[in-house]
Amino acid sequence: MGESHTQMQPLLSDYDPGSAYVEAVFSLFATIRLNWESQQRSLALLLTSPSHPEAQATVAANLSIASAQSGLPTVLIEADVRHPGLSQRFGLSQGPGLSDLLLQDQTLTPHLVSRYLAPTFLPHLWLLSSGTGEMPHGMAPYAARLPELLQNLRRFLDEDQGQPGLLVVHGAPVLEGADASLLGACVDQTFLIVVLGQSTRTATKKASEQLQRARARLSGVILTQG
Repeated sequence: MGESHTQMQPLLSDYDPGSAYVEAVFSLFATIRLNWESQQRSLALLLTSPSHPEAQATVAANLSIASAQSGLPTVLIEADVRHPGLSQRFGLSQGPGLSDLLLQDQTLTPHLVSRYLAPTFLPHLWLLSSGTGEMPHGMAPYAARLPELLQNLRRFLDEDQGQPGLLVVHGAPVLEGADASLLGACVDQTFLIVVLGQSTRTATKKASEQLQRARARLSGVILTQG
């Protein structure tokens, strides 16, 4: 997988269906699906990196597209509130989303959560953007609400869509604060994205150890080129 830090990479849907890049993304999706322990329940996974949010965003967006193109109901969650950009990638306006939900006082429900999901140009794929609410301290003040949010997103897929689906969480880089660790403790699987030639061995090791201390289930490393 390739990634440029100076411009956004094309979405998976912009590539030739037979290209090596498309095959690599679908191979990653197939591996995740094979290791899905209970396909009676929607799977929530976190994609993070030591310190490369742009690389994460590309992998998260394209993995979500692969999932939706496979017919699986999929929600892409932009949980990196400090580096918003997924709405732009999908040609959507930046409207209310994750931050607005977490800042609310009322109890979350699948119906309430679904009102913040933006349909994308692909059937079966919704985006929960980072939102418009101010979160200067990240997600730490709202950590208790994260399991409730994910539970209601699961219910949206399991019940409203009639079948289990995939929640792809694009989290903040691990070494930028506690957000990735907080999310890692709430999801089923966590993948660490390592950018070849840019993610140092020391940073990768430190990020892995931080996730493990948070009791995140670190399921693997995804290598991408800079």
